[in-house]
Amino acid sequence: MQSVQKATVLLDEAIDTISPYLHGQFAEHLGELVYDGVWVGEDSPIANTGGIRNDVVEALRPLELPVLRWPGGCFADVYHWRDGVGPREQRPMRVNVHWGMAPEPNAFGTHEFIALCRLIGAEPYFAANVGSGSPQELQEWVEYCNFAGASTLADERRANGRDEPFNIKFWGIGNENWGCGGNMNPEYYADLFCRYRTYAYQYPGSEVFAIASGPLGGDWGWTRRFFERACNSYWDRRKLVQGFAAHYYCGTAGTSATEYTPDEWLELLAKARAVEGVIVGHRAIMDEFDPQRRIKLFLDEWGAWHPVEPGKPMGGLYQQNTMRDALVAAISLDVFNRHADKLHMANIAQVVNVLQALLLTDGDRCIKTPTYHVFDLYRPHRGATAVRLVTESEPISDGGASAEDCRKCYLDTDADITLKALEASASIKDGVLCVTACNTHPTEPIEMELAVPGAKLGEIELVILAGADYLAHNTFERPEAVTLSAPQAVSAKGDTARIDVPPASVVRIRAGLT
Repeated sequence: MQSVQKATVLLDEAIDTISPYLHGQFAEHLGELVYDGVWVGEDSPIANTGGIRNDVVEALRPLELPVLRWPGGCFADVYHWRDGVGPREQRPMRVNVHWGMAPEPNAFGTHEFIALCRLIGAEPYFAANVGSGSPQELQEWVEYCNFAGASTLADERRANGRDEPFNIKFWGIGNENWGCGGNMNPEYYADLFCRYRTYAYQYPGSEVFAIASGPLGGDWGWTRRFFERACNSYWDRRKLVQGFAAHYYCGTAGTSATEYTPDEWLELLAKARAVEGVIVGHRAIMDEFDPQRRIKLFLDEWGAWHPVEPGKPMGGLYQQNTMRDALVAAISLDVFNRHADKLHMANIAQVVNVLQALLLTDGDRCIKTPTYHVFDLYRPHRGATAVRLVTESEPISDGGASAEDCRKCYLDTDADITLKALEASASIKDGVLCVTACNTHPTEPIEMELAVPGAKLGEIELVILAGADYLAHNTFERPEAVTLSAPQAVSAKGDTARIDVPPASVVRIRAGLT
């Protein structure tokens, strides 16, 4: 007999509006992401529009992705934007020093990236070079992209095929400057951030939203020392900061992306669940310096990080993607929803062929991963009001050997990091309830008892993401081994419904409320 797991939606306990930017993506010049995952060139036999793969565009466009971050990552702090503009045959060949010393032909630059964003409907987010660049280089890139008037840089943009400005809003001022972005300490980086930010001018008709490079995981010292320096210098410089970006990778468990034990399944999901501590912890420190939360918290790199697939170059970070990764994504997105008042943007790493990708390509073939289907499943949450959901669900794992590492992601070292059998979140939009939930048990089904006190549930639409088992994943030979089910109707009784949730699955429940 399957266990009953209770979930109660508290309609009168609203959290905040769920920012669509929480479903953001990331595209770095790394491995097979740009070449040939996105860019194949106009002369390629692979169907393309202006050199950009049609199959990738056709797969991504229905997701209505809100934002795409580029060109890095570590690559950002060695990238000089002028290398990627002008006639392609005249662009220099560089070496991608961070990612396998791969050749970087610069065929895909500013105009090509904007073309990709326009094709898939995403807003661009640029990461600027602080580590090896200069304030002048940043200032000129902003002017090139955003100035509508007459200037040499604006005229150069026009000569390169774009008359109207791009109006790029989001500008990251460096990336991981505690590490690959320059091995800086937080005080030195805070000074550099303010210097570079000063020259990222806001031209008429455009907006500059500047994002500072935040910490990795639970590095509370970086956050505190950055803001202490920004606040307590000769004058208060907080007004220069619009966003602050942490990174969190839950990593892996076991030795392979596709072969793992039930214990390793649970270990990785517990690590993913620990992202809550990263969000709560850094926002708590930021609130000491910014109680009005004018400065937004970003998580602009997150996800699983498995060993590279056999036969792929180590520096390319190409990995497969299974139902375990789908639950990593779903658990994370549910955490984001439950903390919609604290987190403004999140960007999973990365969109094609790298780390926890939405799509995998091979020659002229393109497949959707289980993680792709999670982002499709969760779309109704965007722009909705998150409401509190309480689960009376049995503990299933504390992450095993990794529990202490997970616990370090919390300010309160006694915080509960236990992974429950049922992980979920809820939102309301236009009178429609949306609940997303994961059965984290790798082999056992559960019965979810959903209650909405004070309201009457209409007919429920249920969509399920599951495979044949907890190891299921899509391949080029079996591209739909894991896919979303057709919508199913489920009857409710008053304010309660019972829903069967398969093992190792993610479900979405939608119902009108009266």
